[in-house]
Amino acid sequence: MKSELSTPSSASLDALPNFIVATSVLPFVTSTDWLNLRVTNRRCYEIVHGHGVGGTQQQYEEEESEALWRLALVRDYHFEQENNGHGLSMYQSIRSNPDPDDDVNPFLSTSDVFTASTAFISWKHWRKIDRRLHHTRATVSRSAQVVGPYFLRAASLWRKIEKWCSDESLSGDLGSIIQSTLVPGVPFDSLVELRSSLGHYQDGKLAAFKAVYSFYAGQNCGADFYDTHGLVLPGLFGGYHAYNYMSHSTWLPPEVLEGSFIIVAKDVNEVKLTVVDAESGDVAHLIRPHGANGAGSVIKAVRGGNNDDQILRWFENHANQLEQYSVGKLTPDGFESILRYPSVNDPFNCSRAITRGVEVVASSLYSIVLEVFVYSIRIRLLRPEDGEGYMTPEERGFETCQLVSRYWRIDQGGEVEEIRGEGVIGYYPLLREGGYQNFVSNDGGHTFRKVGGEGNREEYFSYQSCTNGEEGSMEGQLQFKAGSIRAGDGEVFNVRVAPFPLNFSQYYY
Repeated sequence: MKSELSTPSSASLDALPNFIVATSVLPFVTSTDWLNLRVTNRRCYEIVHGHGVGGTQQQYEEEESEALWRLALVRDYHFEQENNGHGLSMYQSIRSNPDPDDDVNPFLSTSDVFTASTAFISWKHWRKIDRRLHHTRATVSRSAQVVGPYFLRAASLWRKIEKWCSDESLSGDLGSIIQSTLVPGVPFDSLVELRSSLGHYQDGKLAAFKAVYSFYAGQNCGADFYDTHGLVLPGLFGGYHAYNYMSHSTWLPPEVLEGSFIIVAKDVNEVKLTVVDAESGDVAHLIRPHGANGAGSVIKAVRGGNNDDQILRWFENHANQLEQYSVGKLTPDGFESILRYPSVNDPFNCSRAITRGVEVVASSLYSIVLEVFVYSIRIRLLRPEDGEGYMTPEERGFETCQLVSRYWRIDQGGEVEEIRGEGVIGYYPLLREGGYQNFVSNDGGHTFRKVGGEGNREEYFSYQSCTNGEEGSMEGQLQFKAGSIRAGDGEVFNVRVAPFPLNFSQYYY
């Protein structure tokens, strides 16, 4: 590794040709020294800033200056000489909020990303960000410097989240509510308790963490939030539900748990905490059974890859997947959430089949807490406005139909299991166009009562259940009776559930 030389004197530079100064002297002293030297030496000023006397000489000096500041961006802020694989250029930079006492606007904003006209202008803006992030340090070690590409990636992922939140066709009312809970981002040195608790870890693998939290710093709400929106803070990471277990994860302002662990997210039931390890850079979930003390088991949230940018990749994956998730209630009478089950927008992990106007959408996810695959089945009778697959009552032969029984073929670990049963998890939904009424058996036989009120629910019927934790696939059939079970004279027909995968993920939330 090349070592940096002591700062040369103004007189010693005068004795050297410009070419030697630009290529053999300045690259070996710090960028801050370049700025100091330009004040004391006119020739150095011209080399550093490319301000020659015109003509070919000036063009040459401008090229020398550009090369120097490109080197500075590589050396000081970890850019690569060429495209770094994420579509990022070293000419991209971010204008930081200049007011250190502004607690309303974020320290960095996605709208303040711009492309600089020169490498020097880009470097100046990264230097401002670096000073704001680390203003309590006398010097900045390389391990603690700003990693410019991380901040540009963070800006990109937050721009996607902002776009999703503002698009009602994707997020409904939930997006604007989530957006309202996001805390403005802050410079790392503003997190005084975090800095003091982490000790020597603050100069460790936190560059990606700082980038993510510089734009937004967790979710919170005002005193009147719960009166307006209900009892649960809408979690940025959403969740799932199966039997008596519910997962719903909220992003948190950072808090040191113990040692080098920083809490960044928490499940509504507090069984699962998501942490960043400041020593290793790992993102992990701490699974703590109800009533247990201590951390419990530790499960990696990201499988494989470089540790240094894990928190970024974890967030990027969530931002990239948002458009593939749907928004709905985790339970029939619960609160709205981002549903983590893959939707029809993710054809590789979700199946869709339509039989006589009845649509069935099926997908699964692996629960690291339950150590099983949770699968979600969403059923509805299509309406005319749904387009392809719709059939009129005359074409399909009924106005309504009611679920009678189910059949599953589950292939996991090379072993096939077939399951048959009445209803689904005790329910026998009666479908109408655009909605359903739910029924349960009164006595285990074929007398039924409505549940969840007398009205027709204007949504699809959905339920979740579980199978074991082996990878594989599922498919099956749902048996429906035309009309209703009570009517007794309608035909029974099979509705297909197309195969859907039971696969582990690279990222867990």
